[in-house]
Amino acid sequence: MVKATFENLSKDKQDRVTAALLKEFSAHTLSSAQVARIVKEAGIARGAFYKYFEDLTDAYQYLFKLAMRDLHTGLTGRMGADELYQMTKDFVTKATGSQYYDLIRLHYAANEALLPSSRPNKQMPACAWAAMALSHEAIKEALLDPDKADFYLDREHEALEKLFSQHK
Repeated sequence: MVKATFENLSKDKQDRVTAALLKEFSAHTLSSAQVARIVKEAGIARGAFYKYFEDLTDAYQYLFKLAMRDLHTGLTGRMGADELYQMTKDFVTKATGSQYYDLIRLHYAANEALLPSSRPNKQMPACAWAAMALSHEAIKEALLDPDKADFYLDREHEALEKLFSQHK
């Protein structure tokens, strides 16, 4: 979790550090990322990095959460197959054209497996869990294999339609 010291920095300094994190984590996996490159790019002391973040994983999670906040459209009320499909498609389109594209691709290609697991709410109904899993997998496939993105998104739409038709 990002430390209060970071949150109390000027916006300019926060932006510099965040830009350095984005450059590092867009070019290097979490396992090969280096604090040295981040602090050099941000123009801060190595000790300052550890006053802002616990470690590289903490810095990565801060950045990824920021990216998701910028890109993700929240769920609003009860949604059907068409709405979830459109939301997934919009996310892929927005991510593809964003500064976070390489970060997200590396997340799915390597970093996701290196992070502590975040399990969804255990009280989530089975249909909602299945829809969430389908949507996230379609996003992953579309970003890792962009030439076939339409195929993955169409397959997600078909699967969501079948899933929701069984739960009417």
